[in-house]
Amino acid sequence: MMKIPRKVITRVLLYIRTLEVLAKEKRYLVSSRQLADITGLSDVQIRKDISNFRKIGKPRIGYRTGELKRTLQNYLLQDRKVRVVLFGVGNLGSAILRYPGFLQNKIKVVAAFDVSRLKIGKKIGGVKVYSVDRAPEIVKRLRGDIGIIAVPKESCQEVADYMVLSGLQKIVNFASCPVSVPAKVQVRNIDFTIEFLSLFCDSPK
Repeated sequence: MMKIPRKVITRVLLYIRTLEVLAKEKRYLVSSRQLADITGLSDVQIRKDISNFRKIGKPRIGYRTGELKRTLQNYLLQDRKVRVVLFGVGNLGSAILRYPGFLQNKIKVVAAFDVSRLKIGKKIGGVKVYSVDRAPEIVKRLRGDIGIIAVPKESCQEVADYMVLSGLQKIVNFASCPVSVPAKVQVRNIDFTIEFLSLFCDSPK
């Protein structure tokens, strides 16, 4: 896949989310100005981003919502599907497994892992739950691309070790603690507390 700057990825994902909402509202045409009003970005930036894909849209008419969404998705994923494996089937993990937005965006959770005997062997959101010690075998067989850590913080390093052993090189960490991994492994830490507090502190006093 071609290397896409993170800022561009963030903007394109925002466009896709916005287009999904517009489609549900049965708004089949949208202008760059309307997208700018909804997203808070400039219409100049939006037109510049969209012009990178191909000639799409008509002057004074706008973009077809569904066509633009598909074009943006293909731009990001190059017609690939992202195969995700989840570690930790608690409240957060179960919510992720049941999230319907993944399939709409070419993201598929192919397996989940947990230590609870009450959960192993069951399906949640259509995804089978396996024992954690089977992770190296299952991840390689199902060709997982990205691993999600959704376990308590006291277990996050052990889970990260399993992910590395399984060959995963991209990890999204929802546990509220950092993990140590080899330099070749990319980790995106998402701490809800930090996000909330940073937003609060960034607001006008």
